[in-house]
Amino acid sequence: MSNRKELRKLALLRLAEAEYLSTGGFFDGARYLSGYVIELALKARICRVLDVEEYPDTGELRRVYATHDLDQLLKLAGLSRKLSLANRALFDNWSIAALWRPERRYDTAGTASRKEVEEILNAISGANGVLGWIKRHW
Repeated sequence: MSNRKELRKLALLRLAEAEYLSTGGFFDGARYLSGYVIELALKARICRVLDVEEYPDTGELRRVYATHDLDQLLKLAGLSRKLSLANRALFDNWSIAALWRPERRYDTAGTASRKEVEEILNAISGANGVLGWIKRHW
């Protein structure tokens, strides 16, 4: 797995890729990559919390840390209690972003709409976006 610095770079790259795909009308790919933006950002945060350079997804730690579940990663990152209704816009954006599942890669082509992808990308990178919030902690 990548180290903390690489995970941060990859999160930003996946966002740029998702935005590019969306602009080109490739909404399925944009939706799919958007979830990895948050996953990679949370994994960078977990490296900080654990004070490790490499993300712990091998050996005995694999059982816990080798996951794509964004809600579980939020807990492992120590951020679940920081996400509250006190910041309703951020909470709502998390609710949109957290619907992502890697299994969406098997969805039939054309299932993602422009509107859906715009909503997801806005939840990630817009005002009160999830990525900006995680970046303050990574």
